[in-house]
Amino acid sequence: MDNRVNYRAVFEKTGSAKYISHLDLNRCMQRAIRRAGLPAWYTEGFHPHMYLMFALALSLGAESMCETMDFRLTQDMPPEKVMERLNAALPEGLQVHDVHTPRDTAADIGSADYLVELQTEDVPKLAAEWESFMAQEQILVEKKTKRGMKEIDISPVIRVLSMTQEPEKIVLRLRLPAGNEGNLNISVVTDAFKKYAEQPFLTAKSIREKIFCHNGEVFF
Repeated sequence: MDNRVNYRAVFEKTGSAKYISHLDLNRCMQRAIRRAGLPAWYTEGFHPHMYLMFALALSLGAESMCETMDFRLTQDMPPEKVMERLNAALPEGLQVHDVHTPRDTAADIGSADYLVELQTEDVPKLAAEWESFMAQEQILVEKKTKRGMKEIDISPVIRVLSMTQEPEKIVLRLRLPAGNEGNLNISVVTDAFKKYAEQPFLTAKSIREKIFCHNGEVFF
């Protein structure tokens, strides 16, 4: 008899938690599940381990409002109860917003939306440089492949949803490719802009806001 019940937790990773690496996040979630007293399902074989799967790894230092973690329990429990127990066991900066039965798989992921705040002394100049940066025919960056470093053009895959000027900062909302077929880290974009811009700036905030499937629906 199969006693596996599948769940997906949607959680935020903010504040000091943004410095938790992907490996440490996995360990943290395992501890939280155990502390919460949830009946976790373990793999079988010589080295059983708790089943956990994160759909889209987040770069270190970036925050997120939409991280997902798939896990299995050995008995059916109300999602609200599972969420309540997890939140009581999680550290500051990690907070579960929703628990549900997974609909989509990691292979369905196609893109993600990011909010980025760039602080600077001369906002109009930095805003003009951003527009000039995006107007380039090519934005070349180096990417590590199995055959070594390769130069690629990221300009065709960056979609600017909005750019606004605020006191001491510009605020960008970007949609970038994500998932198994292609993933563009937000830090690659900000690093490329930093090399291009003459006006110095600080990346004060970088938040993943939503994850989308190839069909345009929010990953669920």
